[in-house]
Amino acid sequence: MNIKDKQVVYHDWESTHYDDKWSISFDQRCIDYAAGRFSKIVPEIVEPYPRVLEIGCGTGFFLLNLAQAGIVGQAWCTDISEGMVAQTIENGRRLGIDVHGRAADAEALPFPDDSFDLVVGHAVVHHLPDLPAAFAEARRVLKPGGRLVIAGEPTRTGDRIASQFKRLGRVGVKLAAVALGSRRVVHDPRDVLPSEERAAADLEWEVDLHCFTPDELEHLATAAGFSNVATVTEELTANWLGWTARTVEGMIGQDRLPSRYPWVVYRTWQRLFTFDERVASRVVPKGAFYNCIVTGVVPHPKGRRA
Repeated sequence: MNIKDKQVVYHDWESTHYDDKWSISFDQRCIDYAAGRFSKIVPEIVEPYPRVLEIGCGTGFFLLNLAQAGIVGQAWCTDISEGMVAQTIENGRRLGIDVHGRAADAEALPFPDDSFDLVVGHAVVHHLPDLPAAFAEARRVLKPGGRLVIAGEPTRTGDRIASQFKRLGRVGVKLAAVALGSRRVVHDPRDVLPSEERAAADLEWEVDLHCFTPDELEHLATAAGFSNVATVTEELTANWLGWTARTVEGMIGQDRLPSRYPWVVYRTWQRLFTFDERVASRVVPKGAFYNCIVTGVVPHPKGRRA
């Protein structure tokens, strides 16, 4: 399979359990998180953007929570996976949000020029083979004055550091397995999957294509014709905890962990996130943080007011 076929197969398979895997919800916790990512890069939000498109929508985490926060007017979504688009529409229906969705490649969006006021994405562009084409398409479908906001993209240095904490998590679980017996500790949920589903699950290691420096994301947006381009980064120590915890969950299985485990991890993550924002961001280089958010605006034609 080529990489786009792999993306379709993997994300179609993931669509039915993606929310559980990544602790995605549409309650106040995730509304605050999504709106916080948006307002961090666009601090002045006067009213909802009338027509909003999310590319690589997944199950609608970013789009639907932004809609609940009053940032999104009419909601549109695309994803290369039909399963993900269907799940976003269904999640929207349950929330009372009408979502117009269709399966589409972010590098060739099926919309006319100047169709939207805002294009958003969350943890999407690192999956896309042709990054210049994707940024150019986002600019094409935006109206003059329209804005692009892409959040949740992994930085190159942040990812390297995170890999060490993933390794730490694996070592910790293996040591526990030696001490307590592997059957009581190590658990791979893929072991019980039928062969076809196991093949789809194994594509997880092939669909992440890029990591970035903040400068690289800024360059991609600028080269596509956006102005007022900016990036911010976040999650240093909070990300270290997050990846360690996810590694432990993946190896042991969430149902085998203590019932208070998710609450303790989340509360600890919140404290570390606050530390990162208030303290670490003042002394640690921007590129060492894990998540990068990029924004840009489509310039008005010359002679018109911006």
